[in-house]
Amino acid sequence: MGKVYGREPAVWLAAVGAVWQILSAFGLGFDDQLQSIITAIVAAVLGIIVAVQVGDGIIAALNGLVVAGVSLTAYFGFDWDAETQAKVVGAVMLIVAWLFTRPNVTAPVPASVSPPGKLVA
Repeated sequence: MGKVYGREPAVWLAAVGAVWQILSAFGLGFDDQLQSIITAIVAAVLGIIVAVQVGDGIIAALNGLVVAGVSLTAYFGFDWDAETQAKVVGAVMLIVAWLFTRPNVTAPVPASVSPPGKLVA
C-alpha cells in the first residue's frame, strides 16, 4: 500500500479535513469560496487515492465524492459562510466515514497477531 510522507492517504484526508474545518470554524479569514473549492479538491483526490489502495475501494471513492459534493453545494447551492460550511462538512465527513467507509472497506494487508507472550510491533 502506498504512503504519502509515511502515512496512508486516508489519514491525510482526515487530518487535512479536520485542520481545515477547525481553522475555518474559528474564523481565520478563509474566503468562503476558497474553502469550498479546496475542501472539495482534497476530499475528491484523496478519496480516489484511498479507493485505489483499499480492498473495497468504491466505498472510499464515494466517501470522497460525497464530501466534495457537500462542500461545493454548501457554498454554491446554499451560499453558506465559511463557518457554517466547516460545521456541516465536518459533520458529514464524520458521519460518512463512521457509518459507511470504516465498516465497509478491507485493508489489503491483514493485521498481525502476536503469539502468546510476545508483542508484534
